[in-house]
Amino acid sequence: MIARLRRWGQTHPGPAVLAEAALLFAPALPAYLWLWPNVNGPLQDAAQAAAYLYLLLGVIFIGRRWSWDQLGVNGRGLALSLICGGLLILGRTLVILAVDWPLWTQPVTALGLLGDAAFYFGAVGLTEELLFRGLIYRALDEWRGVRWAIWGSTLAFGLYHLPAQGPLGVLGTGVIGLVFAVIRWRAGGLVGLIFVHGLADLLGKLMLPSLSLEALGQPQITSRALLLLGYGLIAGVPLYLWKLYPRVASRANLAR
Repeated sequence: MIARLRRWGQTHPGPAVLAEAALLFAPALPAYLWLWPNVNGPLQDAAQAAAYLYLLLGVIFIGRRWSWDQLGVNGRGLALSLICGGLLILGRTLVILAVDWPLWTQPVTALGLLGDAAFYFGAVGLTEELLFRGLIYRALDEWRGVRWAIWGSTLAFGLYHLPAQGPLGVLGTGVIGLVFAVIRWRAGGLVGLIFVHGLADLLGKLMLPSLSLEALGQPQITSRALLLLGYGLIAGVPLYLWKLYPRVASRANLAR
């Protein structure tokens, strides 16, 4: 039986990787039922670091079928990723500023900022990008093509945030995941996305320390102009990459 599974995995690497990635989340249910409700403070921080280390090691083990370059760990499209990711972060920031959220409610210290930066860049950004825009994206792309890779990795990224952020959080992270997947498609790599992901989460943590949408209630819109501009930037990035970027890249190649 084991030999059959191994042969099947060698013949169908895409589905096999997706199945193994799903098994990687087997400890998630007991963790959310018993671990996270009973830890806080430094113990919670240690548990989160351990969880991301577990995911990172799992991704490295499962992704051994492919090279780092095939998983997107390369320098291709770095400038494109940083520019488009920066516009996405700017758009999200404008949306946050356009609404009467309880911003900056916790004091920021140099040591705390350094710790948050290490966590969001070194753990969250690195691990989640390798998992969703690296491993899952590659498996779906090789198995079913780029459309499945974009939409499948987006769905997985949104569902990944369901236990912690609820249905509304899934919608928000799903939009971000879609933009990230389109950037991954056009850029050809995810090194820039690792930085963008970490920066987006760090800024979100600093501006809105509470990620509970239910607790935040229904704040009032203070600037419709900023809101529309922010949503325009968020929607404009994938539209540009989908429709306009091929023309711009083609003209740049002809000009050389």
